[in-house]
Amino acid sequence: MIAPPRPPAVVAVDWNGTMVDDAERAWRATRAALAIVDQEALTPATADAFRDGFRLPMDAYFAALGVPADATGRCVDEWNAAMSAAPTTLAPGARHFLGVAGTLGVPVVVVSGADESVVHGDCHAQGLTALISEVHGNVHPKREVLRRYRSKGPLLYVGDTRYDVAEGLGAGAWTVGVDFGYGSRSDLADAHTIVSDLRDVARMLGGVP
Repeated sequence: MIAPPRPPAVVAVDWNGTMVDDAERAWRATRAALAIVDQEALTPATADAFRDGFRLPMDAYFAALGVPADATGRCVDEWNAAMSAAPTTLAPGARHFLGVAGTLGVPVVVVSGADESVVHGDCHAQGLTALISEVHGNVHPKREVLRRYRSKGPLLYVGDTRYDVAEGLGAGAWTVGVDFGYGSRSDLADAHTIVSDLRDVARMLGGVP
């Protein structure tokens, strides 16, 4: 783990695969969305296969699976609906990290490609609403939102895919990849550092082990 050169003024985080451990949920949501548009045969065979092929934005992911262009938007809507309806679990160290950030007075904002309803629903179910300062959903490209926060001071961004890493770096953020999400460690190679537990992000803020 490599700490940023300056303490961040804000921490921005991706949601799915970063703050919540939900690759299985996302795979099942993909199957449900494809079934709605009569394309269930395109569903990745396993959650691992889903992770291997996942990309953002979501309409590009469904297009890559072979969904006709006139149905990708419907798939994204149905995917978000299925994600909202299914429970999930927090990623390793997520609650600790948010607690440390709150104690230190460092705002945590969510910048996600998922619909805001998914993020808010998860936050409510997990009792995290008071620990999240702002939620930005349906964001593509992410760097436009990230740059607004970066303009206010040092920004730390945490994500789980190659896309997240590129967007964080493109915004001038100190970029952290998590290796338990949708992407592989090789996808995260350009990040400033890679972690396997969000407690390490808390340590970057000055949190105790």
